[in-house]
Amino acid sequence: MKRCFLTHFIAFLFTITFSLISESAAATNGPEMTIMTEMNPVKQSRHPMYKNGLDIIKHTELDYKVRSMPWNRAYRSAKTTNNAVIFPIYKIPNRKKDFHWVCPIASSRNMYLFRLASRQDLHINTFAQTSGKVIGVVKDSMLHQYILKHHQDSNFSLDSTVYDATNIDKLLNGRLDYIAQSEEQLIEYFKSNNLSHHLVKKELLIYDHTLYPMCMAISKGTAQESVAKIIASHHALFGRHDFSPQAINQGFESCH
Repeated sequence: MKRCFLTHFIAFLFTITFSLISESAAATNGPEMTIMTEMNPVKQSRHPMYKNGLDIIKHTELDYKVRSMPWNRAYRSAKTTNNAVIFPIYKIPNRKKDFHWVCPIASSRNMYLFRLASRQDLHINTFAQTSGKVIGVVKDSMLHQYILKHHQDSNFSLDSTVYDATNIDKLLNGRLDYIAQSEEQLIEYFKSNNLSHHLVKKELLIYDHTLYPMCMAISKGTAQESVAKIIASHHALFGRHDFSPQAINQGFESCH
């Protein structure tokens, strides 16, 4: 009987001790962070826009989980979820108040209109000349918002989808006149699908990379200690890093 009591007592002490250690570790690490991203954690694990953001979170030693989803859903989820971050994300004026910001985490990009090389009937010098044309863009993206804000008087139609790849497919199949996105995104798609760059031409610069920084955004419902750790980790890893864009050696031919 005494041996049985002693065994149960030791087991009880072990359980209490383990529980206290676990609670202490959780208190040290802070609440688990949820990473919202439109990028594929497997296929794009080495992409600077994803890797740099993940490296910052890892450096904090906070526990985390990654949720990959379409951009518009990732953005809405990050705004309404406590202890959450979203990256990559451009810091544009109407987003500033919704998050704590860590900038930059990667190089910003020039944004262009692209068209099929075979569409010799299309040739523009200004955005206003897109009147009557159909332009593909990612729904609720920074580029989508920029076009609506700065070019809403032009009589074009926007076809918004949740994935860049969908827009590119539509362009290649002749269902769009133009797509609006970065040259780097198009290069990545063409490379992964073994497509010739001669199929598409770069028609018009919408804006250049100096306009908005590429960032990580932290939800307002995130614990202040976690916010401080993320900011400190960004400074430690990238505080002196030059995020000027790298020259594109094998890009798409310009129409001009």
